[in-house]
Amino acid sequence: MHSKCGHWAKSASKAGELYERGWTDGQQAVGRHGASFGSRRVGKGHEMGEIRNRAIVTGATGFIGSALCRELLTHGYEVVAIIRPGSKNIGRLEALTQQHSDSQTLRLLECSLEQLPTLKDRVEHEFKADLFYHLAWHGSSGKDREHFDLQYGNIRYMVSGIRLAKACGCRRFIGAGSQAEYGVVHGKAKENETVPNPFMMYGAAKLAAFQMGRLVAKQENISFVWPRIYSVYGPGENGDTLISYLIDALQNGETPQVTKGENLWDFTYIEDCVRMLRLLGEAPEAEGIYNLSAGTPKPLKDFILQLRGVVSPESGIAFGARNADHNRTFWLDPDVNRIQAISGRCHTSFTEGIRRKLELLEN
Repeated sequence: MHSKCGHWAKSASKAGELYERGWTDGQQAVGRHGASFGSRRVGKGHEMGEIRNRAIVTGATGFIGSALCRELLTHGYEVVAIIRPGSKNIGRLEALTQQHSDSQTLRLLECSLEQLPTLKDRVEHEFKADLFYHLAWHGSSGKDREHFDLQYGNIRYMVSGIRLAKACGCRRFIGAGSQAEYGVVHGKAKENETVPNPFMMYGAAKLAAFQMGRLVAKQENISFVWPRIYSVYGPGENGDTLISYLIDALQNGETPQVTKGENLWDFTYIEDCVRMLRLLGEAPEAEGIYNLSAGTPKPLKDFILQLRGVVSPESGIAFGARNADHNRTFWLDPDVNRIQAISGRCHTSFTEGIRRKLELLEN
């Protein structure tokens, strides 16, 4: 991981070019229009110092982050995407940077989470925005979710994000919580009633980040919104998810090995997820915790059978081939009244979302 911070890249391909050139902190990346950090023009004649429907997004090359950038751009935002130097997922922004290179409504800014405080010092007098979405998080999958040092560091990075948001003039900070904060809840999970009881470091760190973050936001006098994001799927999702595993196995003529699937689950299509995130930034009344989910829970087995019906109806599923630890098996039944008061119901059914994912995989 590089430690450099504060370099602009015009597009995903140019970003790779900048990595190879090895810009240092004393150099500025200059695009084809000859502008450099702090004075680059964005959109139609607007300086970076003006607030004009602009959002900053960390974790912008992630599954949800890249989709959020697309959602914001589609709705007229100028987006500054803060990306990890040398990100292996820069390709997720390739199409967006090509589409928006002429209007200059999307800018990529290389900066590691560790370097966010130095970025604050550079931008507070030069750059303004309205919303700050902090989606970046180290150790969000696999064994890293139990890595104490990784998870502990994320709390500090989020606080740096809040202070950077304040320095940029943002009126609202939107974090990225998780249903993992609740732990195992047999019943409806309600934002302001259910007592969180996480069973993994990842969920505990998210909960701690919420508690510390809301206090820092209060100190900084900035609105603080904490969406607890549930199970999101769709084109571009990581390959280690249940949905990806099932599709790969079925398409390869294999029999997926799964648990009995008796626990409740709730899947949310990626476009619905990022639409809710956008609206949480826009709604004047938004504040505090929101369960971000479709709100259509059913036994996991039912979802698996629906997926099979779309992908390979004649294939078998080995239910019960894997054992479930009931003390560490999520039961997803979120109360979504708060988010639906802002966003309404989700637009995409589970089967329609699977069809869209398959269409893009085939193309």
